[in-house]
Amino acid sequence: MTVMVDTNVLVYDAIENSPHHDSASKLIDQSDDPMINSLSIVELGFVLPRYGIDNGSVGMKIEELLHSDYFAVSWLSGKIMEKVSAFIVENKLSFRDFNDWIIAYDAYSRNVPLATFDKVLQNKCRKLGIQVVEM
Repeated sequence: MTVMVDTNVLVYDAIENSPHHDSASKLIDQSDDPMINSLSIVELGFVLPRYGIDNGSVGMKIEELLHSDYFAVSWLSGKIMEKVSAFIVENKLSFRDFNDWIIAYDAYSRNVPLATFDKVLQNKCRKLGIQVVEM
């Protein structure tokens, strides 16, 4: 199954002693053609160091994702950001979660489920008709 992998899944996959590492790795390994939004690559760049991951390892992880034959990268564009902005306004959502809605809307627009450990985001997505992978 093709899924849009949220940043938190990538973080848990990268940090071997994280509480959801096994689940994240299994989800990624069992997905056919998993996708990531380019925003997730940006987010990894500032999240992984907060978990004590050294610069060299963060750089290697980013390079791995950018040049992956496994993940399809969905690149941000002005057009997508305009659509997400309109989606947020139309659905009376918060721009404080703009990054989450970019990734969730990307999944929605491609008609693929979003894989995330964020329970609040999962619930909001379900209410909006966005498919979510049960984690």
